[in-house]
Amino acid sequence: TKFQFLPPPAGTNVPVSNNNNNGNGHGAIFIIDDGCQPKIELASKERNVIAATFTHFLLKNIGGSETFKDKQDFFYHEVRKFHSNYYHEKIAVKVTREKILESSMKATKHFSVSDWCGNFEVTFQGEQGIDWGGLRREWFELICSALFDPRGGLFCTFHDKRQALVHPNPSRPAHLKLKHFEFAGKVVGKCLYESALGGTYRQLVRARFSRSFLAQLIGLRVHYKYFEQDDPDLYLSKIKYILDTDLDTSDNLELYFVEEIYDTSGQLVKTVELIPNGAKTRVTNATKNQYLDALAQQRLCNNVREEIDSFLKGLNGIIPDNLLSIFDENELELLLCGTGEYSIADFRANHIVNGGSPEFRRVLGWFWAAVGNFSQTEMAR
Repeated sequence: TKFQFLPPPAGTNVPVSNNNNNGNGHGAIFIIDDGCQPKIELASKERNVIAATFTHFLLKNIGGSETFKDKQDFFYHEVRKFHSNYYHEKIAVKVTREKILESSMKATKHFSVSDWCGNFEVTFQGEQGIDWGGLRREWFELICSALFDPRGGLFCTFHDKRQALVHPNPSRPAHLKLKHFEFAGKVVGKCLYESALGGTYRQLVRARFSRSFLAQLIGLRVHYKYFEQDDPDLYLSKIKYILDTDLDTSDNLELYFVEEIYDTSGQLVKTVELIPNGAKTRVTNATKNQYLDALAQQRLCNNVREEIDSFLKGLNGIIPDNLLSIFDENELELLLCGTGEYSIADFRANHIVNGGSPEFRRVLGWFWAAVGNFSQTEMAR
């Protein structure tokens, strides 16, 4: 489980005893949050000691440093140690190029964890060639495309833009089963294991996953802010509108704790209550964040719960979940997919500023100066 120490909310009155010896002082406030359960607010004169102890054990569990590079090195070392009893021996994998997904699943159907940790020697049916590593890399690219390209149907995007992120498809075609998600998890686990071996074995996953999907892979709770990256159109058209609207006085927006499901023709199919008796519970200013978080849970989690569980079954069969949990969702994408090339000049040439005071313009200048000194890894994060 992930825990965070947070400062008290702005405006919190922190009672501090004037007598440190009587033991009656409340001390400084801090908050414990695991991202899933309600936050716990505590007060203790020993807050700094508690935080230091927490940090000590946290760093011990992630290799002694919070930088991505150090955590990545620690992760690779632990993966190699975890599978140290398995030898990277050659394992024959014969597939058909025209039916890459079906033939790959058939070829690996009875593979043990030891087999998945082997050195795949790939041959394509009807083609001549000896696999010195090139065919294996080609197979990884083909199988990742078959699994994660939205045109395949197993994963989908929330919009049609070029930079759209892929998410498990809750309306996948009937011929795609949960076993396909388990296989996808094994392929991702295989990529991580190969990368842990280093050198020419390093293998990136050719996909860009939604942040909410990555968060669920490492046990983080999904909230409405994930819509901003996963489904920016919905965020701008609905989520932000709700956040900016006074629900207690507005006559134009009457919301209840329900999610309405429509088919492709725009016809209402069903209504799902987001909380018990949600159809009769109106959303107010005080509960709008609760409503939006419940909406995120329904759309991004509950709709694909079985698919994600199956994916995790395959992934964690090769990579233990406790090792993945040392990363956040942005770091996990870096671990899986590597870094792209980011052009600060291109960002500056194409950014849009809505309004802004002279003071804001000055701050924006500082922003570009700071970003200009980022490494490619920092930009990716």
